[in-house]
Amino acid sequence: MKRILAAATLSVLAALVAAPAAGAGDSPEGKWWKNPRVMAELGLSADQEIAIEKIFVHSRPKLIDLRGDLEKKQLDLQVAMEDKTADRSAVEKKIESVENARAALQKTRALMLLDMKQVLKPDQWERLMQRQQERRDRMQERHRRLQEEGARPRPNRPNR
Repeated sequence: MKRILAAATLSVLAALVAAPAAGAGDSPEGKWWKNPRVMAELGLSADQEIAIEKIFVHSRPKLIDLRGDLEKKQLDLQVAMEDKTADRSAVEKKIESVENARAALQKTRALMLLDMKQVLKPDQWERLMQRQQERRDRMQERHRRLQEEGARPRPNRPNR
């Protein structure tokens, strides 16, 4: 049970970090802590916003480097997998390299979020987690609906 809870928490953390790092999310630049609606919902103070922004700015270069490293290692693995003469042990090393790069990125994201969490009050963090879960649920529902619509035959439309 603890493993499931830890995995769920980590996935929420990853989603929170992935949005600002990728430039997506609730505000134009993806920074939830700068979104006026989120700030109001959480009761985020100006000092908390500044502190969270500093944490993000401090972490971002390392996140960029780690993401780039992961992408390069994924490319190396893809090339090795497509090679018809690939050596199994060499490919296995590339797989380990990809997984280690992914773990390093996730660890850095999680530590950044831990630092952000420590800026927030416990009830603010809880509301943020709840908000993020609701957002994830909406996205899954939207995805499910799109899949269902894609499975239905489309009505024939007359040519114009």
